[in-house]
Amino acid sequence: MISLRLKLTVTGWIFCLLFLGVFLAGCGAGGGGDEDKAPSGAMKGTVVKTIRVKETEFELKPAEITLDKPGTYVFKAANPGDTVHALEVEGEGIEEETEEIEPGQSAELKVKLKAGTYELYCPVDGHAEKGMEGKLTVKEGSGGSDGY
Repeated sequence: MISLRLKLTVTGWIFCLLFLGVFLAGCGAGGGGDEDKAPSGAMKGTVVKTIRVKETEFELKPAEITLDKPGTYVFKAANPGDTVHALEVEGEGIEEETEEIEPGQSAELKVKLKAGTYELYCPVDGHAEKGMEGKLTVKEGSGGSDGY
């Protein structure tokens, strides 16, 4: 015969495990992970163009980019330099940046841009003040230009 104390202990553990299983399943609900989440300035949809930007000590290439129409763009920032960099696009109510990019690596930033002027810069440790900044202009119209 099983004692009442043992029954209560086993029953308590079963409820704890069931609760833990339901809790963990609830945390995973929705699936998809971060790959489905676009930055606040980005939009799901067609990408107008991918713009390549090289980040070295201490400049952006190209430093001035002109796009002929608003839309969703992907900035591919490559870091062939010797120190960590990142790329930030700021203006017209948008402020989005890549994660830090290690030397020899690259990162992408998807941003929905409207007509206007934006700042491009490296937000890492005063790099913008050392020259890692540029200008992005988005015109009304059709097509796109520039980008490495």
